[in-house]
Amino acid sequence: MGKVSAGGKEYIIAFSSFYKAAYAQDMLSEAGINATLRKLPTELVRSCGTGLYMRSESAEPAQLVFAEKQISPRGIYEINRGGGGEKNYIKIK
Repeated sequence: MGKVSAGGKEYIIAFSSFYKAAYAQDMLSEAGINATLRKLPTELVRSCGTGLYMRSESAEPAQLVFAEKQISPRGIYEINRGGGGEKNYIKIK
């Protein structure tokens, strides 16, 4: 799998624990996908307040890594920026 470009859409990937998020980040990094650990927005926090932020044309490469490594994110959300700087989170998986 090749490197994912820095342009494109923004995604947030939520997990049930910090350790699962950190492991997922390591697995994405090995596949050449850049993702950073960050605090989740309050409206997406359930059991864990840390998730992965990723910028890519598609979330599919990350989803393929998760399937291969048997990683189950709690949710994958696309970030949409509205007028006035507001952000909306659309669950895509």
